[in-house]
Amino acid sequence: PRSISSIVIGHCIVIVQAHCFLIAFCPTHTKLLSIMTEEAGRIIAAATSSQIRNNNNISNGGLSTLLVDTLGILPHPLSPMYNNIFSALITILYVKAVMEIGAFIRVKYGVPELSRKFVHLCACSYVMFWPLFDSSHWGWRLNVTVPVVMSLRLLYKGAILKDPEDEDVRSMSRTSSPSELLYGPLQMTLVMTYIGLTKFMTNTGIIIIASLVGDWMAAMVGIQYGKHRYRVPLGGEKSIEGTIGCVVGTMGGIWFYSYMCGIELGEGWKMLLAYGCISAVVEATAFRNWDNFLLAVAMEMSSKHLPNYMELA
Repeated sequence: PRSISSIVIGHCIVIVQAHCFLIAFCPTHTKLLSIMTEEAGRIIAAATSSQIRNNNNISNGGLSTLLVDTLGILPHPLSPMYNNIFSALITILYVKAVMEIGAFIRVKYGVPELSRKFVHLCACSYVMFWPLFDSSHWGWRLNVTVPVVMSLRLLYKGAILKDPEDEDVRSMSRTSSPSELLYGPLQMTLVMTYIGLTKFMTNTGIIIIASLVGDWMAAMVGIQYGKHRYRVPLGGEKSIEGTIGCVVGTMGGIWFYSYMCGIELGEGWKMLLAYGCISAVVEATAFRNWDNFLLAVAMEMSSKHLPNYMELA
């Protein structure tokens, strides 16, 4: 198995790139990020100097390993509690950067679907932060901090505030309608919360989130290259090219996220292809605005029964 330090390097690069982009295009946030970085350094230093260093209080989480063994920033490992708290804070910074970039894309290019799909893909990639958490401590459940907060935020802005000029509405809706936040975006955060609490660091969690990558790929390929259109009852208009993109996106998502999280799938290309095809069929036939929810249900059922069926076949 790959070492945890090599696993976390990939998404740390994503964090650095996102922050660099934010600083470059949103200069007003530069001072804030600097203050947050300095304060985080002081908190980490205090945490490591005050913790009791014994086998029961040393974290096996990826963040602690990264800071101590890989980067050499800290002289001693973090406690499991601090490891999980700081890991959750990193996911918050990541999502904040994603939302800022999504709003910038919407304003810069004036293409709502582009910013919406950017946020969609980056939201799927939150599972790459899973290895940072220490699963031996109850605090690993803090991995759903962002999805839970975002669910409440989307519910408030979509059902109560209803401001079409809100930055979340502009970056995550097709038509700047606040009610759109209650469909795809809210379903997305609820699915993220569900897998973060019940499918943490499991094959099923990876498969579910990868199907949402397939959904993203279907939309992007369909918009750019979709020429052979079709429509199913109660569903939206789809393209054959987009459906093929969904298969490829799901397969690629399963492989990439399992690799980044260090999760051994133990399944060959035929199994990946089967997951990709199931995802594509559900995405193509799902009720309009309910594809995220239906994909999660279908892929969880598939992860339970498909391996047994493939063995019998």
